[in-house]
Amino acid sequence: MCISYVPEGRKTDLVEKLSKKEHTKILHAQLLTYYRERILDGRLSAGTRLPTDEELAARYQISRDTVRQALALLANEGLIERVQGRGTFVSQPPSNDSTVTQLKQKQIGLVLNRTLRTQLAMNLLVGVEQAAKSHGYNVSFTYSEGDQEQQAHDIARLRANNAIGLIIWPMGDTIHDASIQQLQADHIPVVLMDRYFPGLATDYVGSDNVGGGYRATEHLLILDHRRIGFVFAQEETLQTTSVYERWQGYCKALQKYEVPYDETLVVPDLRQLQTGAHEGLVEFLQRPDRPGAIFAVNDYVALDVLQAAKAIHLRIPEDLAVVGFDDEPFAARVNPPLTTTVQQSLVIGLRAGTLLISRIEGFVGPPKHIELPTNLLIRESCGAQLHVKKFLSLSQEKIKEAPQSEEMESNGVR
Repeated sequence: MCISYVPEGRKTDLVEKLSKKEHTKILHAQLLTYYRERILDGRLSAGTRLPTDEELAARYQISRDTVRQALALLANEGLIERVQGRGTFVSQPPSNDSTVTQLKQKQIGLVLNRTLRTQLAMNLLVGVEQAAKSHGYNVSFTYSEGDQEQQAHDIARLRANNAIGLIIWPMGDTIHDASIQQLQADHIPVVLMDRYFPGLATDYVGSDNVGGGYRATEHLLILDHRRIGFVFAQEETLQTTSVYERWQGYCKALQKYEVPYDETLVVPDLRQLQTGAHEGLVEFLQRPDRPGAIFAVNDYVALDVLQAAKAIHLRIPEDLAVVGFDDEPFAARVNPPLTTTVQQSLVIGLRAGTLLISRIEGFVGPPKHIELPTNLLIRESCGAQLHVKKFLSLSQEKIKEAPQSEEMESNGVR
């Protein structure tokens, strides 16, 4: 299954958060993919004249250098011909047999283990696809449904279908994976995304989870919360490296602000396994010493917290402040809108794809561990707006009181 588009409504937001270099990479990949697909499927026939470099740069709002690089790759693949003084023309496409041979030689596999309903999974998939196509590779995709045996079966099937390297979003809540270890033993290039195995030396691309967890917790501490809960998904406990690192960030922030760690405030979201049941969270939020704020390990857990709070008539954020992680599409649409930590998921996929292809094409060296920065997106669920309004209100009261005090002092009253 191949997907070569960026969902509407997310592309612009994500691109705005990228560095100029990463932004250029994505635009370069999109231009390359656009023309390669149309030449290979016949929509652009042999002899068709392409727009000039200047016209392409203006049309796609990219630099002429980026256009030239993309067209140079197409020329190297034999798909176009650059004729000095005349322009750029589509060449005769390769025969079906040679195309099939090329795809077999340049096939990579992608294994996901999280439902495609999440924007995170979709963006990872799109990022990998863009990296692959920009280098002339094809992607075979599979979803292993969080099952260890299914994942091993899917990896074997991808290898049987000529995948010469794999990108894997591993299962959570495990510290060992025999199928991934076997790939290493067989010298198959592999890159892990989102989470990794501390005892397994592999290439990895993910987010700065420690930094993201720290900033989310620090934000709540700055808003004067001292009893801050950490809620994680039942099927992805602290054994999952991404969860563990977010918890580490939570602990670092507490330590930095000299707030004692309370293990009773770190709880699983039982609703993740019991559809429609939120008694565990309700009981947690009904405790006499309940937290005044919660950092949820991801936005779906945060959504469960919001629903459990609503069930017992806790107001968000007046009675309970909530911060999530991921910035799923629904985060901006819940009531109140969810404060969350944004991951550069599209870029994670792009970097993972680029790293895998570099390994396939001969790059050697120790395993790379790439962590991309996160960004805290403040909305209403954390109570920051209420905090600022309260501060401004108190400041105004002091300003009003000041003239009265000065008048009393001038009359000799102290």
